[in-house]
Amino acid sequence: MWQEQLFYLVAAHALTDYALQSDFMSNRKRPSMSRHTQQDEYGPWWWWMGAHSLINGLGVAVVLSNWQLGIAETVVHGLLDIAKCHGKLTTKQDQALHLLSKFLWVCLAQ
Repeated sequence: MWQEQLFYLVAAHALTDYALQSDFMSNRKRPSMSRHTQQDEYGPWWWWMGAHSLINGLGVAVVLSNWQLGIAETVVHGLLDIAKCHGKLTTKQDQALHLLSKFLWVCLAQ
């Protein structure tokens, strides 16, 4: 059972972190890329980071039927992406930690 959940979480991550994240969103969620546009019609960077993180949290909540783990994923995903944006994590480290978090959510869901 947990193997199936892990598969669906990794597949949902591929969908939410790659296919559903446009270049526009990827650029807008970076504090350094959108600092000069804080007051424009697109909104501040943290709106975009929050939306992206929430989409990833939704994937976890749907797969595991657990809204609490969905919230945990939203927070953890956002923190990891912010760390990556500030150069504290490489893309490979960021993705490894995202996948590790999926394993943690499956363990907690059991």
